[in-house]
Amino acid sequence: MLESLWQTFIGLKFEYLGQFVTALVPMTATVVIHSKGMQLAGRYFRRFGAPAITRHLSNLVVIIVVVGIMLATHFAEVIAWAFFYLLTGMQTEFQSAMAFSISSYTTLGSSNIQLTGRWRGFDGFEAMAAMLMFGWSTAMLATIVQKTHSIDG
Repeated sequence: MLESLWQTFIGLKFEYLGQFVTALVPMTATVVIHSKGMQLAGRYFRRFGAPAITRHLSNLVVIIVVVGIMLATHFAEVIAWAFFYLLTGMQTEFQSAMAFSISSYTTLGSSNIQLTGRWRGFDGFEAMAAMLMFGWSTAMLATIVQKTHSIDG
């Protein structure tokens, strides 16, 4: 049993390690883009979600704008991955790269577009990065909603 497992592991020829190292490029871009987007959302909330301003701007509007910033941030990350697929030749058309990226990023996997050869399975790295970014956005949104409710008293 152990011998069979070892042979299977060796048979992979460490292709997923190579994919992981390659994926560090768009993963890094994803984290940078997300960091900037969350900073923008935080700055917006600090400016317009503060108690003195809340009288003039509904908390709901503030939260809608924050969510909009977050969605735009995620969309920018999808675009970054799509460009990566184009630049590496994993995809040859921008429309296909976008469809593949949005499907991978959201973990839907419904685009019917697949990577072939040594890149088969690479989309999993985009999905892993996206799950972390969704978690980051969720944590930030939860904090903002909590602060908004504490402002309401």
